[in-house]
Amino acid sequence: MKNRSLLIILVSLISTCLYAATDFATNKEATLEYSKGLTSFNQKDYDTSFEVFSKLVDAYPGDEKVNFYYGRSAFELKKYEFALTAFDRILISNPTSDRVRLEYARTLYMMKSYKEAKKEFQAVLATPIPVNVRKNVEKFLEMIDQQEKSYILNKVAIFGFGWDNNINNNTYEAITLVNNLPLTNDTNKISDTNFKTILVGNLIVPNKSNNKLSWESTGIAYMQEQRHYHDNDIFLISLSSGVGYTNQKYKNLASLTYDHIWLGGDQTLYFYGISNSTKYNIYKKHLLNVDIKYKKKKMIKIEDTYKSSNIKELSLGYTIPLENKDIINISNTYTMERKEHGTRIDVSKDTKEYKLSYTKKLFEKYDVTLGYKITKDKYKDVSLALPQRVDDSKTISLRVLKKLAKTKSISTEFNNIDNDSTINSYTYKKKSVNLNYTLAF
Repeated sequence: MKNRSLLIILVSLISTCLYAATDFATNKEATLEYSKGLTSFNQKDYDTSFEVFSKLVDAYPGDEKVNFYYGRSAFELKKYEFALTAFDRILISNPTSDRVRLEYARTLYMMKSYKEAKKEFQAVLATPIPVNVRKNVEKFLEMIDQQEKSYILNKVAIFGFGWDNNINNNTYEAITLVNNLPLTNDTNKISDTNFKTILVGNLIVPNKSNNKLSWESTGIAYMQEQRHYHDNDIFLISLSSGVGYTNQKYKNLASLTYDHIWLGGDQTLYFYGISNSTKYNIYKKHLLNVDIKYKKKKMIKIEDTYKSSNIKELSLGYTIPLENKDIINISNTYTMERKEHGTRIDVSKDTKEYKLSYTKKLFEKYDVTLGYKITKDKYKDVSLALPQRVDDSKTISLRVLKKLAKTKSISTEFNNIDNDSTINSYTYKKKSVNLNYTLAF
């Protein structure tokens, strides 16, 4: 890297000395081309602007504006060596330009030359720059410090209160027909409040010989305690660990997973399996997520062992950031669960889930997210006394989040769930409200 950087600087110096006397402003044709390139750049047509400024920089290598937009176009196209050359040319003739030095530092950072980038960012930080620019530079320095560590540890804690007006998912249908005989359903809706705590730890250990590889482990502890009806208390431990691969376009993480769940204070079930998660940057920060999972579900109580099953899952998600900073999220999940043995008819099923959400930025510190989810469960086994069970659930959610600080936020969320089923006893409606405080540290 040092030899390559030295060569780039040497070429830039020679070019600047040879062409410093060239007068760009007096050439009408060149001025028109410059305007064309600038318009393309402002319209985010970086391919065109790079092509235009590439020709101009050959003819006028000493012009600061031509070099700047040539470098910026190259940066947006991830042609970092071209960008580095352009910004270096400017700094040779104008070493006090903080804006260009900042672009130079950002380019070095993207080229993973963290030591050199840190030096340039610190030089910018030592000058009288605007507050918002200073904050951005400090963020880059923090990221460099993280890269220089032998590991990265991210920690998040969430504390929340919740209310649910139908904690047992009791139906509103009065009867269920079994062999054409009416059986009375429990239609008594029970509401309760709860307190929850969620702790998340994520450890990333980069590979010293290959910075694209890493070992990544995540642990989650989820605790939800009801105020009155403790049979609905939940305690979950989730662990995953695996190998990650990251480049400029995508990240892939292949992991072993384990989940253990307690309901009402009793050990209930556990899952173990493998997963593969891929996040791919498609176009202008449009993100495609592909998750594949295979799990085994094991019931702990002897009387529930016939609920043990094998689960296969495929999830596809797409994130669309808009120019006004709003975000659209679309996801589809397909799950196939099959029982291991026994005659139970409420285990083997196919599930399809569709989600759509829109996050709107309000003011500087508020995000409002409107979500809609459709879930369809189709059970594979049929009882002689009942129709084949098919559940259709629709959920409408609204969340308002306020950022209190860089690492703190508070949010409130409302959910309305309407579950329809071919078997009346599984048909229900419910509403829930949650208030959460999130702290990253």
